[in-house]
Amino acid sequence: MSRIPTLLRPKTPKTPKTARSPKPPKPQTTAGKATFVHCLHAEWIKIRTMRSTLYVILGTLAFCTGLAALNGSSAGTDYASMTPADQATFDPLATSLRGYLLAQIALGLLGGLVISSEYGARTIVSTLTSVPHRARVLACKAVVLTGVGLPAGIVVSLAGFLVGQGALAGAGAPHLSLFDGTALRGVFGGGLYLALAGLFGLALGTVIRSTTATVTTLFAVMLIVQAFAPALPGAVGDWVSTYWPPIAGGQIITGYHDPALLGPWAGLGVMAGCVAVLMAAAFVVFRRRDA
Repeated sequence: MSRIPTLLRPKTPKTPKTARSPKPPKPQTTAGKATFVHCLHAEWIKIRTMRSTLYVILGTLAFCTGLAALNGSSAGTDYASMTPADQATFDPLATSLRGYLLAQIALGLLGGLVISSEYGARTIVSTLTSVPHRARVLACKAVVLTGVGLPAGIVVSLAGFLVGQGALAGAGAPHLSLFDGTALRGVFGGGLYLALAGLFGLALGTVIRSTTATVTTLFAVMLIVQAFAPALPGAVGDWVSTYWPPIAGGQIITGYHDPALLGPWAGLGVMAGCVAVLMAAAFVVFRRRDA
């Protein structure tokens, strides 16, 4: 049998190689990698880029400085005509820092906006999707808010003090030096109080969720109750005037101590305790309630 020439032999088809299936992409673990530092940075970007932050701080600074100038000039002019009893209780520190009454509303509003603005725009959903650890989210908001509110509160208090004392000195009334122990306590204590007011607003905003309702509650708690406390009957009025947190905390910016009221640091402690309780309630509500 003759051999078939090699060139005429049919070619055996090669077995095609099995194509390797591509590896499935690795699941994204962005949420799992969102550490406390990442969350803190994200919250800092949010509060820094929120236009209301700058407006609130600058508006508060301008208002408190202007009010300190007016109060210092008016009180300084009236000092000479005061009775000896009124002159004995004259308080230069409180005169120049009286703007804290509305500054606390402004910082409380800023604290409320940190959380309520996200609920209003529904961006809270994406925030909690990126960082499912809800306690971490709220803790970072509180840390960043304190980092903004404390320096801002100190600057507002310092500006009000300097302008107010300058006005008192110009009118020939008693005034304080910045390096006086009472003055330093009032300036830095006023900053602490305003930072607490911001956390108070954050706690309210977390529980209430609505910016309008948060502002209304802030006005009621911090201004309306304080205004009507002297008109409340008997023991109720005395208790509110002594232990109501915003009233007690406000003693930190006074130089003259009324024996019937709490001392400056004790009063600030009452305010801090109230904020701590409200923040604890906010953490519980934030973790249990749907976004």
